[in-house]
Amino acid sequence: MDLITVEQQDEQQFTVSIRQHCITLDMSESDGGRDAGPSPTELLVGALGSCLGMAVARYCQTINCPSGEIELYLTYQLADKPKRIENIVIDMELPEGFPPDRISAVRKVVNSCPVHGTLTNPPKIDLEIEI
Repeated sequence: MDLITVEQQDEQQFTVSIRQHCITLDMSESDGGRDAGPSPTELLVGALGSCLGMAVARYCQTINCPSGEIELYLTYQLADKPKRIENIVIDMELPEGFPPDRISAVRKVVNSCPVHGTLTNPPKIDLEIEI
């Protein structure tokens, strides 16, 4: 796997570098940031939606169904103690002409998404701190 680097740029603003890609993350102004990019929580929810969409697009290709019109709309709620995402609601729109008898297969396909799998079976996190 490629190394992912996260560097502070300003106050709450960080740059995430992955291969040749850079993503700016920041908090909203109401949360003390400058709103220069999505928050880490928003990026996580967006990563889930993207992963699900990619998995469904691959499935559409395998059944020869057009996949260019998949849309996902995600909302989330936060909880405290511990601070975390408590609930994610996903509304998925499949391409026009998608066979209705394949919707149960789509439910299985979304479970194959690595981000979905990670959120439902959290990884162990090993934190090393250096000065």
